[in-house]
Amino acid sequence: MNVLDTFEEDETYKCFLSTDYDAEKYANSIIASSTVSQTLQALQGGVEKLNCALEEHVSEHYEDLINQATGMDILEESLGIVKSRIDQLQRSMTTIKKRLSEPYNQMTMRTQQLGRLQKTCDVLRRVTRIQYLTKRLKQQLDGGIKEITKTSQTFNELQYLYGDGDLEGIEVIDKDLEWVRKARANMEVQAEQLLIQGLSSFNQNQTSTALQVFNSIGTLQLVVSKTLQTKCSSVQQDLGSALSGSFEQSYNGSAPGGTSMTNTAAWRANLWTSLDKWSNNITTQFNQIHVLHRTLVRRRDPSTQRTLLEECGVTPIQTYVSAVSVALQQELRNINSSAKQALNLEYPKALRLVVSLWNHFSSKLDVEGLEDVTLPNVNIREVLTPFQCTYLARSLNRLLDPVNIAFPGKTVPSTSEMESIVRIMVSELTAARGDEELKKLSTNNIVKSIRDILNKCENLVHFGSGLNDISSAPTQYHVKNIQVMNVLCTLHSKLEEVPADLTVGRTEVWNVISENVNSLLNPFKVQIEHVFSTIHDTDYGFEKQDIAGCSTYIGLVEEAITHLVSNYLSQLSNKSAILPKLQEFQDSLISLYLHHLCVVRPLGDGGKMKIATDIAEMERVLGGLLDEHSVSQQFKVLRAFRAVLFLTVEDLCTVRNVPRPMLLNHLFSRAGDALLSPYKVAGWTPSQYVAWLYSHPYEVVDMIQGTIQWYEDMIRESGAPSFDPIYPNIIQLLQT
Repeated sequence: MNVLDTFEEDETYKCFLSTDYDAEKYANSIIASSTVSQTLQALQGGVEKLNCALEEHVSEHYEDLINQATGMDILEESLGIVKSRIDQLQRSMTTIKKRLSEPYNQMTMRTQQLGRLQKTCDVLRRVTRIQYLTKRLKQQLDGGIKEITKTSQTFNELQYLYGDGDLEGIEVIDKDLEWVRKARANMEVQAEQLLIQGLSSFNQNQTSTALQVFNSIGTLQLVVSKTLQTKCSSVQQDLGSALSGSFEQSYNGSAPGGTSMTNTAAWRANLWTSLDKWSNNITTQFNQIHVLHRTLVRRRDPSTQRTLLEECGVTPIQTYVSAVSVALQQELRNINSSAKQALNLEYPKALRLVVSLWNHFSSKLDVEGLEDVTLPNVNIREVLTPFQCTYLARSLNRLLDPVNIAFPGKTVPSTSEMESIVRIMVSELTAARGDEELKKLSTNNIVKSIRDILNKCENLVHFGSGLNDISSAPTQYHVKNIQVMNVLCTLHSKLEEVPADLTVGRTEVWNVISENVNSLLNPFKVQIEHVFSTIHDTDYGFEKQDIAGCSTYIGLVEEAITHLVSNYLSQLSNKSAILPKLQEFQDSLISLYLHHLCVVRPLGDGGKMKIATDIAEMERVLGGLLDEHSVSQQFKVLRAFRAVLFLTVEDLCTVRNVPRPMLLNHLFSRAGDALLSPYKVAGWTPSQYVAWLYSHPYEVVDMIQGTIQWYEDMIRESGAPSFDPIYPNIIQLLQT
């Protein structure tokens, strides 16, 4: 092991190997520990170990040490030789330096002379060119505005030649410099006037000429920015004047005490006149900006071939439209109370004004060269939202106030009052014309007012048991319900005149009318249904006898219909409005009547003639429900069934204008006693069966099939030799 490694592991000698060893600090620590003698002995032993180690190392590497000592002498000789060579090199460099300095100085002097000569030549060329251009410029200026484009190009070249003023002091051109500056200023004035004239008259040629002049003299961006700034700054100023300046000038005398009194009507007229003028001014300015933008897009710089729009780095249309948007937002946000009230009252006019501006902006972009131009993403309607909310709230009040006046307590309003309410609805929609979104919102208000009317009408309508008393003249409940129905019919018909999609409102009105009509007609329907049930009390099985006149039930039905028409429907002011409900009532009675006729049994030839006579009379009686007799589908079925009565069973199976369930039930009427009718198999009365037929139209065939199955089983069990002659015809019709 190396002696140093031994010391590294020994606590006594370890501290001597540390890089921060402090002898004084070590001695003080030994003295303080009272181990001086022991430490000295240990140190002496360590010194001896080191001496031994050194002697051993020298003896082991004796040859190497001798060789290294010899090499030192050789190294000293080599260093001496190198030093002499360096001294020799320095002397050579000094000699070369002396030989090169004189040519270098001469080259430097010649170079300076050449540079001055080149500069002088450049100045001479520029002076010569300036003199020539100055002479040409005077000729071009004599040409006036026609030569202004060429003049601007000459000024541009002169500006380049004059540079940064390094030609000042040359007498030959100094005398013309001041004249050139004045001429340039005059040309700029002419170009500005030409630009103003071109924009004012929307003349692209004049505008293009002016812009080319400014581009030639390097002031295009400055001029375009200045033009935009002038027009944009006037937008907000003019709008503020329109909203507030006119207000301060509209007075109508003075109140007691010297306080001025504003003539509201005159002020509002003045306000809208001012706003219209502002809108027209904005339209004109935008058209000018449009000409400016389009000209910048179509004209190019002759040297760079870039458009003038790219050269100036300005977007006139977007900048101007943004200025209009900001002006509207700021001025309408800080509007005075009187102007705010006027805009609240006549919001549609303000909306049309603003929307027409934006529509005009958009329409002008649909031209060649402006396809990529887009207006700023601004929802201009948001600016007017506060006025819209106030206007719609007041509009709803204008719609609801006459409704509340027309329904004082339990009194039914007159039809004239209802017509007046509808006229107000039309007025509100007329105010919103021209804007679909506002029209939609106004339509929602109208629907709200319609629902308010319906709620008040429903509170007036009586649906109690008093409506079932139809034995004599109409009761007070009937009269009031009919009055409400007249009001609703007037409302429903007048709503067709409203210029808006009121499908929802009209549907809700019709639903209330239908409910009211049903409450009026249902008692009569119940009465007539009871009369129809008496058909089965009459024997129609006879073959031939005197059948003069019709059955007794016809007179009862006619009496009920006449009572309904003369005492109830006659009180309707607009009977045509409920014709669909009367048609529905008529069809339901015909359908019910046909179901009763189909199950009449027995049925002889004389009975058929009697029923045919009854059907003819029933057509006349039920036709009295409608002022204008119209042949409905049910009427056609009734007439067709009258013909079916006299067809053979074979021909009957081919009939297509009478429903198949009716034909099947009628075939049972022609069958023998063994083939029972479905209602007898079910244990019902004819009236119960008819009621079931009327309420279950899609289950009739299934029930008849069940009856036939019962009949087949009965025949098999009884051992009868054959089926009823009608049986095959029923099977054939079932399979059709």
